[in-house]
Amino acid sequence: MGQMHDGIAWLEKVTGRAYDDEKLIQAVHNECRSTALWAEVCTLNKAIPAPLEEKTMYSLYVLGTLMKHSKIVADFYEELRDEVRERVANQIAAVPNEQCRLMSDTQPPWGFLSLFRYLEKFGAVSIGSLYTFGLIGVWEVKPDGTWGPRTTPQEQGVDIKTRDQALRILTDWNLSKPEWQHFYSPHLKTDMMVRIAKEWSLDGVMLHYNRGCEGLTVGIAENRLGLIEAGFPVMTFEGNMGDEREFDLHKTMTRVDAFMETLGVKK
Repeated sequence: MGQMHDGIAWLEKVTGRAYDDEKLIQAVHNECRSTALWAEVCTLNKAIPAPLEEKTMYSLYVLGTLMKHSKIVADFYEELRDEVRERVANQIAAVPNEQCRLMSDTQPPWGFLSLFRYLEKFGAVSIGSLYTFGLIGVWEVKPDGTWGPRTTPQEQGVDIKTRDQALRILTDWNLSKPEWQHFYSPHLKTDMMVRIAKEWSLDGVMLHYNRGCEGLTVGIAENRLGLIEAGFPVMTFEGNMGDEREFDLHKTMTRVDAFMETLGVKK
């Protein structure tokens, strides 16, 4: 909060303009709504068959990375939530022949998203990942013990009236993101990944040893051991989200073939 107060004072000094607290308050409301709605969309992927697959989710979550404070984006995520609910109700599947449910981890090899299309040949759907769920989504443990979207200040009946109140909510909201927590210990990330594996009814996990983002990849070997100990088969593959020269698509597809064979899944 102190850093944000300092930032506002600096902006006012440099620009010679007064800070608009009303716009701040509205932006905080929109950010809380956008990020809670994205978490709700991800929660709907617990359905079998899954209504979304991760390659599509990459196109949808990016709006929240850029403009989560915008009413347009918050409204978009509300429409998306409603559409995904309809897909669940009508059992409209992201992968029509779904027979294997997986999750990935960290950013994918962006230049080779065809890997997700290759998974579909096995009827395998990646329902998302801690990265896809948590970079934008804000979560809480619900009364039944499961993960779900965090209750927004609006839903709690909170009326934000001051700059200090808005910044306190913004600080608390962002520091509670699951994607930041595991920077402190791989065990926290393992716990969250095991939770996803159980609640989203997964058959296995694909871990990207991503040299392009050390922050999200740190401790990933410990995560692998924790997932295996929890009873979930794990496939690893190496790459770099930012350098296409550090990824071998054919080799990775061969690893997928072997992994699917261990899961008893055929093309």
